Amino acid sequence: MIGFAKKSLEFFSDIWLDMELFFGSFQHGKKTINPNENGGISETQKKISSEDIPFKLRFVRFNDKERLFFYDQMDTLINSGVTLIDSLLIVQSQTQKKSIKNLYGEMIHRINSGMTLADTMYLFPKVFPHMQSALIEAGEKSGNLKNVLTQIREELETGLDFSKKIKGAMFYPAILIIMAFTMVSGMMIFVIPKVSELYKQSNAQLPVLTQKVIDLSAFVSAKYPVILASIAAIVLFTWLIVSKTRIGKIIWENLVWQMPVLGKISKQKNLMMISSNLGMLLESGVLISDAFEITEKTIDNVHYKKALSEIRHGIILGQNVSEIMGLEDLKTQKFKKNKLFPLQMAQMVHIGELTGTISKMLMKVRSNYRKSIDYTLKNISAMIEPIMIFFVAIIVGSVLLAVMLPFFYIGSTIR
Repeated sequence: MIGFAKKSLEFFSDIWLDMELFFGSFQHGKKTINPNENGGISETQKKISSEDIPFKLRFVRFNDKERLFFYDQMDTLINSGVTLIDSLLIVQSQTQKKSIKNLYGEMIHRINSGMTLADTMYLFPKVFPHMQSALIEAGEKSGNLKNVLTQIREELETGLDFSKKIKGAMFYPAILIIMAFTMVSGMMIFVIPKVSELYKQSNAQLPVLTQKVIDLSAFVSAKYPVILASIAAIVLFTWLIVSKTRIGKIIWENLVWQMPVLGKISKQKNLMMISSNLGMLLESGVLISDAFEITEKTIDNVHYKKALSEIRHGIILGQNVSEIMGLEDLKTQKFKKNKLFPLQMAQMVHIGELTGTISKMLMKVRSNYRKSIDYTLKNISAMIEPIMIFFVAIIVGSVLLAVMLPFFYIGSTIR
């Protein structure tokens, strides 16, 4: 009961915080920005955000393959000694989409006017994520742009490969579910109503299973447009709540984390992304407080966003990252349940702080979580196929059994 009360208090405090932020944003007709919040806004970003972007370029988007193509070509060309402008011109000439050609043309124009590559990338946050723009900015300032481009390209390639593994693990079960749903729906709407007419003419006593299936079929046949519309509306409403509201995200994250396998994968995936982003930023020369601020913007999980913000403020106050992550639990021997950052990760970060290799330790953490997720996905793929086949067979087999079972009663009735 005490644990439930604490969770309820935290939940309602989050709601109250959302309301304060929402209504506070309308004071004096605009949202006030505290320079101490979220690391403040740099003068460079203020200048960039006030630039007049052509209207037609505001809707340009990159998919994963197009983004990888950009960094792959830029990495190859820059490391081959080609100048930045010439590299962009070559990439522009190799692009088929007119909108992306115009985007590269605008970037070339801005760079010729005195802006850096990172400045032009900040202009298009929907095309170039903040994380990548910050890495490019750090690379340009440190004269390490070649290595940064290589780093981003390798990370994108690894991320695409990881996404393919996740999609591959989910593809087969999704296909089975869709096929089963389509088959059962088709039988309910088209087949069973005709069979039920045959049963009525025979005046046979129907089994309970068959009668239930016929009743369900009659309801679905009469109301299937309303049912489909209701399902679509529920899915859309749920998606909007989960993706657009903080409260919805918190509820969804808590729900996922309670699931045996998905909860573990979700936490490990967030820790992998945090370790990867922090490691790359620190390796590129970004200050540790700025690295946490940038990483906070790249993570969708509300719980980890809050934790990263707390760590950043702790760093500003002079605390060590490992202590905020929970390393002090070793001294007090009071280990908390459901911690966002495992003790092993805090220990690795602590070693990095002592030896001055925190970026390498974070990349090691990323590698460990990636291996763990890969192993889990392989096991899921091996286990889920027979399980899904079993459940689909039960569902489809039950409907077929309900349809065929009365034929035995019809034979006895005729005799």
